[in-house]
Amino acid sequence: MTEFSDKVETRRILMEAEEWGTGVKYIHANNGIIETKYQNGDMHYEDTKTHRKWTVSANHSQGTLVEKFRRWLSDGN
Repeated sequence: MTEFSDKVETRRILMEAEEWGTGVKYIHANNGIIETKYQNGDMHYEDTKTHRKWTVSANHSQGTLVEKFRRWLSDGN
């Protein structure tokens, strides 16, 4: 059974990183535009006057997401 422990650990970290990536990093509002940035780099915008919503996706790979997650863990968060 221990032959797969590395693969299981890698998958566990990836799943935790993906969940962490959906968390909000910050919310900023200015001139009727609400900007929400997520840990994975994606940004969602909403114009409160027109109710228009749009998303700018960060083109990140699973590897970079895991690297960001590990840095976040090592910073003591």
